[in-house]
Amino acid sequence: MKHCPQKAKQEILIRYMCGDTPKELSEEFGIHVATVYRWINTWENETGKHFLTELPLQEMGMVLEYVKGLKQQLEETEQSLAIIHESGILQTIPLQERLNMAMSLAETHSAKLLCHTFELSQSTFYHHRRNEGSGTERQQRDCDISNAIRAAFVESGGRLGSRRIQMLLHRKGIEVGKRKVSKLMKQMGLSTNQDTTIYYSPTCMSHMEEVDDVKIL
Repeated sequence: MKHCPQKAKQEILIRYMCGDTPKELSEEFGIHVATVYRWINTWENETGKHFLTELPLQEMGMVLEYVKGLKQQLEETEQSLAIIHESGILQTIPLQERLNMAMSLAETHSAKLLCHTFELSQSTFYHHRRNEGSGTERQQRDCDISNAIRAAFVESGGRLGSRRIQMLLHRKGIEVGKRKVSKLMKQMGLSTNQDTTIYYSPTCMSHMEEVDDVKIL
């Protein structure tokens, strides 16, 4: 965006007083951020960082015009949101998808704003967020257990079945049921290459216990 340097300088200073950052002003006006900072520093040194009420009448008029523009933009945005909500278009989007969109913005926006925007109840939002965290923990635990199972299976040369691997994991302090081990082994495509009723001598079992410990977080 091209501007007359002097006019741009004056508008930038007014906008800066109204709360815009030097970076935002630099990008909007197409003026290097270092130049914007220099103008601001010079202005502050010369004027003693005037408050809005201390501005000359002409500059105060520019501030009021700018505020008027912001108010108009706000009103138009509110009207747009009202139209969207009244149309019921958001209800055509599955609840899970709206929850996922809200969750993706939860770090930068308030829950109240997100619930209003995506037409969600706050109780549903918070319930989903709690469950999402629990799901992540379960996934991480399953991943850790799977790694431990794979390590034991490979170390044994593919001879251990789910029951033997479960016993081995228990000795390493990893509490997991046989059905869980069996399920994870199937998911990883691990199957024994010998009869699961094979007898393992104490020496063999001792060797298998030397598999590197896997810490479950």
